[in-house]
Amino acid sequence: MKTIITVLFLLLLSQTVLAMEGYHKGDTIWYKFDNMLIEVASTNAMRKIPGEVSMDIRIRQIQQVLSEISIEEPSEDERIIITFQEQGEDMWVWNFKEIAFANTKRNSKTLVVFEDGSTYEKDYGRYCVFFSYRAMEMKIYVDELDDLNYFFSEDFKNKTKMASAFLAGKFEEKERKKIIAWLDLRGDEVKANFSSRGQQNYDMLLLSAGIGSGWVKNTFVSDVTLRMGLSFGKKGLYKNAYYIDWNMMYDFSESNDSKFFELNHFVSLSYDRNFSNNPEQDKWYGFSVGYLVKRNNDFFKENTFRIAINKKVNDTFSVKPELYFNDFFKNVYPGIRVSVAF
Repeated sequence: MKTIITVLFLLLLSQTVLAMEGYHKGDTIWYKFDNMLIEVASTNAMRKIPGEVSMDIRIRQIQQVLSEISIEEPSEDERIIITFQEQGEDMWVWNFKEIAFANTKRNSKTLVVFEDGSTYEKDYGRYCVFFSYRAMEMKIYVDELDDLNYFFSEDFKNKTKMASAFLAGKFEEKERKKIIAWLDLRGDEVKANFSSRGQQNYDMLLLSAGIGSGWVKNTFVSDVTLRMGLSFGKKGLYKNAYYIDWNMMYDFSESNDSKFFELNHFVSLSYDRNFSNNPEQDKWYGFSVGYLVKRNNDFFKENTFRIAINKKVNDTFSVKPELYFNDFFKNVYPGIRVSVAF
């Protein structure tokens, strides 16, 4: 029993360590210029303005690399992603071997529409130059690679200074929280829209409880679940959650006065992922593996395991199709439960 619980705990711990590698880049800002869109995801947007992080040096290195290779021009609905992976804490280690190319589909008609009626291009450019650092990720979208020369212009320097002053006027360096913003720099002044969900903390400890009911082994069951987990955000969204669940299940197969509270206890390790990129519409799916740690009647056999798929309908209800088996896939039988969280 203790061995099983220890293994489950170590598995959760290992997943947590993997999720916490590097730095959480909670700030994301899109900067729109006349012929360029720059997306910056960083640990601190106030210190990662494109014109203030020596990107002109990086762009010249990019152009040097690209001048020595041949790149096939993308088709109308394609984008070429050129990735440079840095190996240092910040922007001071350059490794030419860490370059990669990939073709992806794009939709040039994709727009972000804000409450004031303004629109913003979400899927811009035929080329994307992607820099990956531990403290920052920058994506530069252009229609032509020659448009990268804009980085060396006085107009670019002036526009980024304007953006820096604008952000400094909106956010105090020490008091600010997460920033998710779209900045339009095509005119003489900054036009900005902010995501309301960017002001929340997305890495947190989760504690919850719930009740449920379902059908297992042709029998109606009810249960109570206690959950403890860790959730990690990405660019203003909850994306990954890791849980340990303690589930107490009661069946009515032998219900009488003397056995009414004989519960079977499962401990499960769960992983949930949000597959949506829309902050207003989550799409959570999860997977869990559980073990019968305490058996109080004959409804389940010894060494019973359980695997389940979790579909979160909304913040309250979840549906869980399940398979139960003992002694490694012997006597497999299905089940389904509906859970209500509170």
